[in-house]
Order: sequence, then C-alpha cells, then structure tokens
Amino acid sequence: MARFRETVRTLLRERLLDAAYELVTERGFEKLRMAHVAAAVGVSRQTLYSEFPSKEAVGRALLQRELERCLVGVQAALDEHRDDLRAAVSAAVCFTLTLAARNPLVKAALTSAGDDGLLPYLTTRSTSAFATATAMADAYVAEAWPAVDPVARDLAVDAAVRLTASHMVQAAGSPEESARRVADTFLRIARSPGDPVPAS
Repeated sequence: MARFRETVRTLLRERLLDAAYELVTERGFEKLRMAHVAAAVGVSRQTLYSEFPSKEAVGRALLQRELERCLVGVQAALDEHRDDLRAAVSAAVCFTLTLAARNPLVKAALTSAGDDGLLPYLTTRSTSAFATATAMADAYVAEAWPAVDPVARDLAVDAAVRLTASHMVQAAGSPEESARRVADTFLRIARSPGDPVPAS
C-alpha cells in the first residue's frame, strides 16, 4: 500500500510540474500563481502546497528536473567519445548549449527579470544545480579518464561547468564555438604530466 501511495504522489508531483512548466513557458515565472497550477491539474491549493510549499519551491523543482534531463543527454554525449577527452567535453558542452537554446523553460529563465524570475536559479541561487552537474561530470571523468590528476580534474570540471553556464546566460558565438573554447580550457587545466594536450 505504501508503494502505491508513493507512486500516486510521484505522478501527482509530475503532473503539477508539467502544468507549472506550461504556465511558465506561456506567461513567465513572474506571473505564475500557485492557484493557476492547482486549477490546471484539478487539485486544491492545499494539495499543491503539500507538494510544493512555495512558488520558489516550484521554480527549483522545475529547473532541477530540466537539469536531470539535461545530464542524461550529457552522459550520452560523453559516452560517444570515451576515447577522446577533448571531443567528449566539446560534445557534452555543445549538447548542453544547444538544448538550453531550444528549451522553453530555460528561455523563460534567461529572459526573466529581477529576483522574481527564474534567472537567479541559474545564476546566484544555483548552488544545487552547479553541485549536481559538477558531481556528475567529475565522477564521469574520474571513471573514464583515470590518468587525469584528481586535483586538476576537480578544477577543470568546475571551470567547464561554470563556463558552460556562463555561455548559456550570455552566448558568445555558436554552441560549437563555445564548446570548443570550453573544451580547450578544460584540457589546459586537466592535462596531466606526460599527457600533452593536442594542438587545436
């Protein structure tokens, strides 16, 4: 019975997030009202608040869900290039930037204004997003390329995640160009003695 209740709760949570996603991409996060989310799903506000105690909690959950979906694609991009670290980083960054440019929720976040929008969740309030992305990338690089010095790897992964986020917020060229620059930076930091970085 407990498993059934948990399944129902998970489905309800996903329906609420789906409704919030639609409302945010149509109207922007600033105009999102909890009553509208509850009405779109056909539940009471009390039911909504039991899942998400605030509008901010909805915003965090929306972006966390998009981040998790993005990381699945990042892993697939890395998997395609396990024999070439530069190509792997470039493919993962290019995938992320291309997805971000096409994703209506990310667009809504990037075009929002002030503290009432979603942008702070990608920038100043994004500690958990950075932590999740960094941990995933660090674990992947450690497993796939164990020769990379752990200290250099940590620094390189952190730099790559932050640079990718920076390019999401303010694009400085095509996703391919940005991905190449991030990959070059990653390799300059991560290369270990005896593993020279190939020329660009």
